[in-house]
Amino acid sequence: MKLKFPKTIQINDITFKVITDPEWEGASLTYWDKDKKGNATLGNIKIGTYLLKTNPFSVLSLIIHELKEIIQIEQGTRYHKPSDESYEFHYNHKEHQAICSQLGGLLKEFIK
Repeated sequence: MKLKFPKTIQINDITFKVITDPEWEGASLTYWDKDKKGNATLGNIKIGTYLLKTNPFSVLSLIIHELKEIIQIEQGTRYHKPSDESYEFHYNHKEHQAICSQLGGLLKEFIK
């Protein structure tokens, strides 16, 4: 399996920059950022590619995690749990089907 990394990806009405970091093995997302002048910029999906050559499926898992999380934020099925600063996901089968369908369409941007 070969992975590719688009410069941007559109998820609903939001465009995210896709950033790779060859020194990192994690992933993160932001909905928006600020430039040096304080102006709003595109959000980003940051993917650590440190393990890309030795374990590409681990990197694919990071991509899936971040895409699925964005989809669930957009669906309103991700909830902040202030008691331990974590997130919980609550959804039904209809929402699960929508997640899988949208995720499948987005993954084509990352698989050669």
